[in-house]
Amino acid sequence: MPTPAADLGAAPTTVVYVMGAGRSGSTLLERMLGEIPGFVTAGELIGLFRWIAVDDELCGCGTRFSQCPFWQSVGRRAFGGWDEARVAEIAALQRRVARQRHLPRLAAPALAGASFRADLARYGEVYRQLYRAIGDEAGAQAVVDASKWPAQVLALRNRPGIDLRVLHLVRDVRGVAYSWAKTGVVRPQSTSDALPELSSVPAARTASAWTAVQAEAGLLTATTAHATTIRYEDLVADPRGTLTAALSRVGFPPATAQDLPHVSGRTVTLTAGHGVGGNPSRFTTGVVELRLDDAWHEQLARRDRLVATAIGLPALARHRYLGRSSRSVAL
Repeated sequence: MPTPAADLGAAPTTVVYVMGAGRSGSTLLERMLGEIPGFVTAGELIGLFRWIAVDDELCGCGTRFSQCPFWQSVGRRAFGGWDEARVAEIAALQRRVARQRHLPRLAAPALAGASFRADLARYGEVYRQLYRAIGDEAGAQAVVDASKWPAQVLALRNRPGIDLRVLHLVRDVRGVAYSWAKTGVVRPQSTSDALPELSSVPAARTASAWTAVQAEAGLLTATTAHATTIRYEDLVADPRGTLTAALSRVGFPPATAQDLPHVSGRTVTLTAGHGVGGNPSRFTTGVVELRLDDAWHEQLARRDRLVATAIGLPALARHRYLGRSSRSVAL
């Protein structure tokens, strides 16, 4: 993995990292952020080396990763190209560093072994190069990464050359459980039989994973310099106010936080971009009306609702989802 010498002394790249559980609306939030002047959305970069480049998935612009001029230029800027061996090497490095099982060592790297610390430094350098290349290629001052994983935040926090701003996105676990329970949801970015559909997961497993993410994200938000929490339901009810407040809380100046020409009332205008991964809304463009969707109230099985509520109870209370009508959200 080469290290371009030209940008070692450059200012850090500002990265807006969307953290949270899957099916919480990260694709929508990421794309809304990417429309802000000076911002560029990159999608779920955590999957870039593991399946997006390997399976040659579709970019948000509608072309295959290997044929997208934007990503091919990014690869040349960052690593000299998307060489198959290099991609595999970075994927292996990611597995050794940025996984749930490594959280204790990520939280206290000084107590980890020398080999882990060396891998962590190399991993930070990979993403420094990647973020820098994305920002330079797009001519943007901030890169939006919707990778979601808390472990990735710990792996990249305090890394040289990366100015990390974290938005923890949370959605009612019952709405999340209902979303994960759906079957037959096509992944339009897939170009093979490898991952043709979004996974379907039982409510208990979803709620357990959601609860773990909320605990990890809560700790990270409390101990990270520029981090805050957004409820997806609030984002949809008041997109301009929610985004403005959140961006201000993570250190963006008022002029940036309030520069939202694409937001009008409860509609947003989304243009095609080069984000990777995410859900089918990745390819939605034009004026999009944000609307509340109460489907899980009627369509999530009573047993699944009780299970999800019981498992997620502490976080549900902490995020104000109890004692009131909780709403899930959809495009």
